[in-house]
Amino acid sequence: MEKLFVLIIFFVSLLSACQTNKNDLAFVGESENWLAEVTVHQTNGEETYQIQLNNKGNNIEEIDTFRFYVESKNIGVVDFGANDATLNREGVYHNKSLSVNSPSTNAEDELVIKVEWDDTSESFDLRYK
Repeated sequence: MEKLFVLIIFFVSLLSACQTNKNDLAFVGESENWLAEVTVHQTNGEETYQIQLNNKGNNIEEIDTFRFYVESKNIGVVDFGANDATLNREGVYHNKSLSVNSPSTNAEDELVIKVEWDDTSESFDLRYK
C-alpha cells in the first residue's frame, strides 16, 4: 500500500511538472487611420508576437504596401516590424509568431507602433487591455 502511495505521488508530481505555463497579453491602440492589436503569447519560457492592423480609411485599395515597427517604451524586449506588408480586401493585416524571446513582457509595459504608407506615417501607443 505504501509503494502504491509513493507511485501515485510520483506520477502526480510528474504530471504537474509537465503542465504548460501559458500567459497571453493583448495590447491595443488606434490612430486616425489605424487600429492595432498586438498579442504576446508566453508559453514555457518563450514569447511570441501576433499583430493585427486594421486600416480605418475608405481608400484601402490605394495602399499597395506599408511598413510598421513595434517596440516597447519600457525596458522590455518587444521589437519587431515588417516591410512591404499588404492589406486584405477588408483592410486588415494579420501575422502570427513574428518573433521568439524569453518572456519579459508584462501588463504594465507600453508599446509604440509606427506605420508608414505612401508618404504618410503615424505613431501611436498600445496599452494592455
